[in-house]
Amino acid sequence: MSVSDSALVRIAVSHTAAVHPKGVGYFSRPAGSTLVGVDSTSGDEVVNFLGSLSWEDVTEHASEVGAAAGDCRYFRATLPEGVSGLEGVRLLSDLTDEQLGEVRLRRGHHGNVEHYIDGLEPQPTSVAHIILYSREAKAWPPKGEVTEASAAVATWYPGRLTPFVNTPDITIKRG
Repeated sequence: MSVSDSALVRIAVSHTAAVHPKGVGYFSRPAGSTLVGVDSTSGDEVVNFLGSLSWEDVTEHASEVGAAAGDCRYFRATLPEGVSGLEGVRLLSDLTDEQLGEVRLRRGHHGNVEHYIDGLEPQPTSVAHIILYSREAKAWPPKGEVTEASAAVATWYPGRLTPFVNTPDITIKRG
């Protein structure tokens, strides 16, 4: 018998906090999307908060919106009363022509290349997402079934699912 979606997320959070070199600090959010009503920079608070939410598997939806990577599983929770989220991302299609000219690249705190705009204002959100993968995977995007024994957290954040883009493989045209 398999466990509920919420139980699987709690197991993955526990596994990740126990084995990741940063421990619970891995769950802190030093930049980007954040919570209001929970200290997103405190790994302890975030771990407790994530474990208190009611999670629903939305992996099929992640595939539909281009957010899916490898064999990851995607879960969504509605933020409870007293907690709100601030989503620190936009889609290129939502930007004005002026904003498009301000898009830059940088190496993010996870080491990946990301697009950004200085001063982009966060937008309110009432949902959070968490992405699980098999900790037995050796590469990204990860391969392998996410089970109670293998579940680990790739990331979590307040906000909607947005498309997964492998930035190093984007073609850059000469100006």
